Amino acid sequence: MLEAMRNQEDSSSHPDHVSYTTVVSALVNVGAMEKARQVLSEMSKAGVQANRVTYNILLKGYCQQLQINNARETIKEMIDSGIEPDAVSYNTMIDGCILIDDCAGALVFFNEMRSKGIAPTKISYTTLMKAFSVSGQPKLAHEVFDEMQKDPRVKVDLVAWNMLIEAYARLGMLDPANEIVEKMKKKGVYPDVATYGSLANCIALAKKPGDALLLWNEIKERCGLITTDETRVSKSGPQNVPILKPDEGLLDTLADICVRAAFFKKALEIVAFMEELGIAPNKTKYTRIYVEMHSRMFTSKHASRARQDRRIERKRAAEAFKFWLGLPNSYYGSEWRLEGAEDDEYAI
Repeated sequence: MLEAMRNQEDSSSHPDHVSYTTVVSALVNVGAMEKARQVLSEMSKAGVQANRVTYNILLKGYCQQLQINNARETIKEMIDSGIEPDAVSYNTMIDGCILIDDCAGALVFFNEMRSKGIAPTKISYTTLMKAFSVSGQPKLAHEVFDEMQKDPRVKVDLVAWNMLIEAYARLGMLDPANEIVEKMKKKGVYPDVATYGSLANCIALAKKPGDALLLWNEIKERCGLITTDETRVSKSGPQNVPILKPDEGLLDTLADICVRAAFFKKALEIVAFMEELGIAPNKTKYTRIYVEMHSRMFTSKHASRARQDRRIERKRAAEAFKFWLGLPNSYYGSEWRLEGAEDDEYAI
């Protein structure tokens, strides 16, 4: 089509910068970077000046293909041709550095952007936070977050809060992650599925299953009363709390934690909720965990009578869970109920 446009007798029908940029974008989208670069050269030979949009598209393509050196050369070419990179250009380069685990490079581009008087955007801040998060440096991610809070030109949103929480969660640092969530709530920002997912993963890494029960209770509260305007209202909390729609990843992580910790009653609650949402729980995985970790539970003949009595309810929960898995069990459906919470959930 581009060639056909070039061959038109009417010069007004010849390709302009929009035509060329559209073709460059199409080639970039399929990863054909060499051809995209050729079109840019043809564009120059035809006397059509590429603009910042054209170059930003090329930058994005090189970064997606992990060709960061080519992206760096493209930025130099932009400047040499009199086109100054903008926030989009630098955000693209920062993200490209993250893709190749070059945290230092991401910081260089962020500082270069600011030194040129280009105001960082929300994407600039959160992308740099992501770089430090991925590289296991939550304190540096927190410093970027603090800078973002001080910047009057941007508003700290849920994405930024979640990125900060994720930075700590990746290392299983549960206490600071929880503190950030509480600060977020005080600011009137409600946790979403991504927030809870990070906390669940953090709990798993920290090996603190008791916190999974607290998190599950909060999630249940957020998934409480459904209203017609797509909000859920907590009986004790603020009105019009955004509806929470847990996904498979979050619920599976919580169920996994509960099964490993032998919290079978809670595990049954979670998998029942998954089935209610049309999510098929991974019975094969849970069966493997149960067999590997709990197949010899409650077999000790030396436990005191008092200790055995305290374990009765948990044993019944284990039998019910085995029934759900399809393992041999002594479960009696008429006696088992999911409703209610037991004080001995942590009893051994």
